[in-house]
Parts: sequence; structure tokens; C-alpha cells
Amino acid sequence: MRSILIFILLVLSFHENANANANEFTYEKISRNNPGVALSAKQVEAFKMHGKCLVGLKELNFKKKDKFDPVAEWTSYRTLSLLEQFPPCEVLIMMEVARKELLKKQEQR
Repeated sequence: MRSILIFILLVLSFHENANANANEFTYEKISRNNPGVALSAKQVEAFKMHGKCLVGLKELNFKKKDKFDPVAEWTSYRTLSLLEQFPPCEVLIMMEVARKELLKKQEQR
């Protein structure tokens, strides 16, 4: 029984240490340790917005999860190449318009 208790305590302490180490590398902690080169609050907010736009792109490209969606396939493929050239929010705007137009064209057929 004692060895089981020691094992559980070791596992729990390892898990807590792993989480603590993982949290050391968040942007917030890194920027606190390097204030001279940290991004401004306005820059951080802009990048947070781009992160949300990446989620928007994912949602846009995977609307129909249970069956093949040729429009999503097309926008997903294009999204990757556009992200190499433009910021995520610009790509999201482009892909929202493209998806809307493609669906409109598909309905006309």
C-alpha cells in the first residue's frame, strides 16, 4: 500500500512539474522575462485577432464534417497557399467571399 501511495505521489508531482514547465513557454511569461523586445499591447491584440481568424478559417473549411464538400475542399486547399502570402484575417475575408460566391454558383446549376 505504501509503495502505491509513493507511486501516485510521484506521478502527481511529475504531472505538476510538466504543466509548470509547459507554462514557462507561454508568450506572457516569455515577454515578462524579455520586456525590451516584447510586442506592444496593440501588436499582441492584432496577433490575437489573427489567431481567431485562423479558427474562423478552420470553421469555414470544415462546415460539413460528415460528407465530402467540394467547396470546402477547394477553399481549404487555397487557404494554405494564401496564408503564405497574406495575414490570416485577410485570408479569412477572401475565403468567406469565395465560399459565398462558389455556393451561389453551385445553386445556379
